Amino acid sequence: MRKLLTILAILGLAVGISALSARADGVSYTVTSTYASDIPTTSVSAPGASFTFVFTVPSPCTSSTPACFLTPGAVNFTDNIGVTFSSPTLTGFSSLASLTFNPNPDGFYPGLFDLEAFPNGGDFEWVFTGDQIFNPGGTGACSGQPGMFCTGPFQITGGTDFSGSFFFNMNDPTMAGDLTGGSVTGMSTVSTPEPSSLLLLGGGFLALGGFARRRLTARFN
Repeated sequence: MRKLLTILAILGLAVGISALSARADGVSYTVTSTYASDIPTTSVSAPGASFTFVFTVPSPCTSSTPACFLTPGAVNFTDNIGVTFSSPTLTGFSSLASLTFNPNPDGFYPGLFDLEAFPNGGDFEWVFTGDQIFNPGGTGACSGQPGMFCTGPFQITGGTDFSGSFFFNMNDPTMAGDLTGGSVTGMSTVSTPEPSSLLLLGGGFLALGGFARRRLTARFN
């Protein structure tokens, strides 16, 4: 019986570790900003309107789904991050978006990130500038391996004549304007185990139960 209990304990530990390894940590970001007076009126923008984006990215992004493209100094998710847009005065939406994080202050998208979303067939882009919010490798805004996203508050830098954060309509780039600033808050989260992990866990326990039943039946018969 002692041998049986030892085997069951080892198998149970192995199944548990396998299921936990498939769980992916992430960072959930809440982005709040306000359109400047020069913003064009579209289905998602209006002069002086405030708005909020909420989305979650895997961290580190290189070991999770959806996977990112990690290049020196930049992280890119292509059309596969779910975002939720809300506003007190504008119609909200949920959509898939592409996200590019680039900490290079000399780059076209310095600091925070740019977000391109596709609500109701439209194509709009928000460019948020500010402090770096991920670890590109080596030294970074937070510790960890390359592709690790940072938690905590970050400030969005406002701009004038596209000197800082701005918005534009990808279908008509002349329809563009500035953002006055805002903030980004990042909080750690743990994703729900993937279906394959749940199947692995359930299958492991079924196997353990069958093994234990056969051993006990053989012992008492």
